Amino acid sequence: MFKYFKIAIKYLGITLFITLLVMPTMAGLTPAGQRALAVFVLVLTFWISHFLPLSVTSLLGIALLPLLNVMSLEYTFSLFGSKAIFFILGALILASGIYQTGLGSRLAFKIISASGSSPLKLLYGILFSAAFLSLIMPSHAVAALLFPIVLEVVVSLDLKPLESNYGKLLFLTMAWGAVIGGITTYLGGARNLLAVDLLENHYGISIGFFEWVKYSWPIPFLLLIVFAVMITKFADIDIKDTSKSFTKLKAKSEAMGDLSFSEKKLIVILVAVIVSWLVLSNLIDIAVTALLGGILIVAFKVISWEEVEEYVNWGVILMYGGAIVVASSLVETGVTDWMAARFFSQLDISPFLFVVLMAIFTSLLTEGVSNVASVAVILPLAFSAAEAYSLNPILLTLSVALSGGLAFLLPMGTPPNAIAFSSGYYEIKDALKWGMLLKVIGWIIYILVAKFYWPLIGLEIFI
Repeated sequence: MFKYFKIAIKYLGITLFITLLVMPTMAGLTPAGQRALAVFVLVLTFWISHFLPLSVTSLLGIALLPLLNVMSLEYTFSLFGSKAIFFILGALILASGIYQTGLGSRLAFKIISASGSSPLKLLYGILFSAAFLSLIMPSHAVAALLFPIVLEVVVSLDLKPLESNYGKLLFLTMAWGAVIGGITTYLGGARNLLAVDLLENHYGISIGFFEWVKYSWPIPFLLLIVFAVMITKFADIDIKDTSKSFTKLKAKSEAMGDLSFSEKKLIVILVAVIVSWLVLSNLIDIAVTALLGGILIVAFKVISWEEVEEYVNWGVILMYGGAIVVASSLVETGVTDWMAARFFSQLDISPFLFVVLMAIFTSLLTEGVSNVASVAVILPLAFSAAEAYSLNPILLTLSVALSGGLAFLLPMGTPPNAIAFSSGYYEIKDALKWGMLLKVIGWIIYILVAKFYWPLIGLEIFI
């Protein structure tokens, strides 16, 4: 059935692409904006249908933008140099060090030991570890640290890429645990701080660290519980126990003996990187730190560059970079502003329903446009609506930032998804099946929190 769905999506994308190119420019859009929208539709449908490899589809998007005079050649190519790309690159190089030195085996053995022989307990361990770590460091950094450990587990279990349901679940759980936990504090993602900065600049209102946690915690807390229940009740776990992994990793750890000199060097570098992520991110961007960490493990001969080349999935770098370029073209040509204004200006609804739909729109937009860009585009528009409706700007800020952080569907939606997808253990259809359900449940939880919890602690919809 999914095969025919993919075929239909592919031809729908091609039809819409051609239609948008030949039809008159829609009101409120520039000609370049309409062409950017056409490229985005084509690329998005190709990603979903998997008509071409994801990385090739992203390269197609990059090529079409200057070809159709959406943006200049030089500017289009310069957008590929986003700091998110270099963070993922640095993170994957660090992950290769953890995996190639055997440190990942030791850590995986510790996790397996804690979960006993239960596949379900192991999933819980990865889910809650990812969520907890995302309270104190960026969610994509958490995914980068856990990725080689999860990879070591799936290799020790002899799980086959694209075949094992449990292998798929392990990587999706890692990514989504980091995504869910990342909305809880300022440290989980840049969009949270951006939203607060926009609020302060526009209204002179500030939200403190613990005040943010007070408002945000029910959403990730409930979503984690729901996801754990989904795994328990509905996951098709195709292995009976993880004892084989325990035996293999134990034997491997014992054969390795004490920590090697390379592992000790790697631990020092990793500690330095993590400390920088935690306390120096205002001075040194986390992307720079990730790159420096990647450089150091090669410079100090922790692993060789040849080993890095064998480990890193370079296609994911191309995929994510192309996604950033295509999404940036929507922002640069005003398409995102047009979409948001067109969506909200057509509505004649109650203020609360307006806030809910704005949150849902942001949540959908962030699957194709970075969550930072989504917040930057939607929040100023929300503030304009706040003045018309006399809405509470703090509530609007939370609605946009929290919903904008929950990207579950596409690997280009957020770096944790891209890092997990680089494993090659699952396809987009696997993420869509679980991710759409998780996204809808996330919307329901947000509505309940906005309707009942926030007023209970004094955060009313109206000022």
